[in-house]
Amino acid sequence: MAASWSIPFYNSKDWKELRMMLIIQRGAKCERCHKDFLFDTSRLIGHHKKELTPDTICDPTIALNPDNIEIICDDCHNKEHKRFGYRGQHHVYIVYGPPCSGKSTFVHQMMHRGDLIVNMDLLYRAVSGCGLYDKPDNLKRNIFRVQDILIDQIRTRYGQWNDAYIEGGYPIKTIREGLAQRVRGELVYCEATKEECLQGAAKRGVFAKEWEGYIQKWFTAYQP
Repeated sequence: MAASWSIPFYNSKDWKELRMMLIIQRGAKCERCHKDFLFDTSRLIGHHKKELTPDTICDPTIALNPDNIEIICDDCHNKEHKRFGYRGQHHVYIVYGPPCSGKSTFVHQMMHRGDLIVNMDLLYRAVSGCGLYDKPDNLKRNIFRVQDILIDQIRTRYGQWNDAYIEGGYPIKTIREGLAQRVRGELVYCEATKEECLQGAAKRGVFAKEWEGYIQKWFTAYQP
């Protein structure tokens, strides 16, 4: 089912004409299972390979780009979105490594809308209203409690999220492996040298020295 913010787009003349043009050009067949829907083209969906979001739906190079649209049947579309009997199994990733090693960049590149992200910096920003990397110390217990609740929801597969990413340093081997076992997740290591991480910390303005300290502490504690 389309999200409320996308309904005007899918009801637009431009989208309807583009979808029908692609069906005519490519044939009334699902591009995945290759079933023929010549006598019921209403079951053919225009699926955006680079998904639409509230930020991209007004960008015609994404929303109305034929190269970004796959014509698939409603059954394959449900499989793609893991719904209506095709929920499938949640994938959980523990993305770990030194501070400023690119963990958040990696997750941003991998994630899709509807995935669950557990990131301490983002939790601090959401709860405190402060800027990114500004982490009031008096909120630490609250933030860690929120993190624990989210991780427990991942462990129990609570909710309707798709995949989940847990970001953290996790330098101690037994702790990260224990977490992976507890949430039935896969460990993903973001490798970077101390020098590379310190270069990243230098870009964090007034918080640079604080992050340099995190980096030194992580490399001292790290167990491969």
